[in-house]
Amino acid sequence: MTAFFTTFSSSFQLAISFWPFAALLLTFPLLVVQYMRLRRLVVGRMVMVYLVVLYALGLVAFTLYPMPDNPAWFCAHHAVSPQLHPLASIMDIQAEGLRAVLQVVMNIVFFMPFGMFLRVMYPVRWYMVVLLGLVLSLTIEVTQLTGAFGLYPCSYRLFDVDDLLLNTGGALVGYWCGRLLPDLRNVKHGETVTTQPGLVRRLVAFILDVVVVLVVRTCIGIILYITMPGLAGNTVAGLSYGILAGGELVVQLIMPLMTGGQTIGGWMTGISLDDRERSWPHRLTMYLLRLGYIGLFMYGIMLGPRAGMPVVIGWLGVTLVSWWRYRRLPYTIIDAVWPCRR
Repeated sequence: MTAFFTTFSSSFQLAISFWPFAALLLTFPLLVVQYMRLRRLVVGRMVMVYLVVLYALGLVAFTLYPMPDNPAWFCAHHAVSPQLHPLASIMDIQAEGLRAVLQVVMNIVFFMPFGMFLRVMYPVRWYMVVLLGLVLSLTIEVTQLTGAFGLYPCSYRLFDVDDLLLNTGGALVGYWCGRLLPDLRNVKHGETVTTQPGLVRRLVAFILDVVVVLVVRTCIGIILYITMPGLAGNTVAGLSYGILAGGELVVQLIMPLMTGGQTIGGWMTGISLDDRERSWPHRLTMYLLRLGYIGLFMYGIMLGPRAGMPVVIGWLGVTLVSWWRYRRLPYTIIDAVWPCRR
């Protein structure tokens, strides 16, 4: 029995080691999706998705790991034939005792989180959980049967028809157990457009703006490289910086002035920067200050780690202090000396 659990513990450790990196990569896309769909951050849904990521990593580690170090030698000395007799694992309990019992129980337990996740996050009925559990289990078993779809020259894990039955049953049990967890299916949506977003939401919108400008600059750069291959390196660099500056000017100044305070990222996440009534010259001045505020950060980034780090750290420090003390960003200092409309 110790050897049985040792196998699972090593797979679990593998999943845990990859989980922080996978969660970090998914954080920004998850924030974007939540702000686009719900117009607010629902912590419960974020936590549930992170747990599902851990579950998915664990499922892969448990079902496909370890892989043979020497596939050719393994396939020459091992013959893993599929087990196609229904309920054979139940029959093995009499001969193998506790180990067979644990194998059956673990096959059920492995798929319980899947059913619980579906119940908590989506309005699905029990028969859909059964179907999806069967599809997921069949995908795993076929992966094992085909040697990870041809990655290995033979099957290195056992295809067991009983796993399909037990996994599907586990998903259904998890669906029933999901009644004990909070219902995250019909969460309340936030305002379509808000003028008082939090710092995280502002950061997500800002990153989206930067990404859009960088994508446009890259596309233009590729077009110039294809159509004008004779351009000198200095010319290309100058054009690149010019496109970047022009893109930021359009996205961070012209667009919010024309669209009631919304940049591209603000439109996607439901943010308007016009948080109070201002005259047109007042708005223009504030957006120019904001453009300089963003430009200073971008300048620090372009200087590189050594020269630009003091600039970036100072910028972040001023931003965090301003937000902590006044719940506003530094460029809105103009409102202290230029009274807004009443």
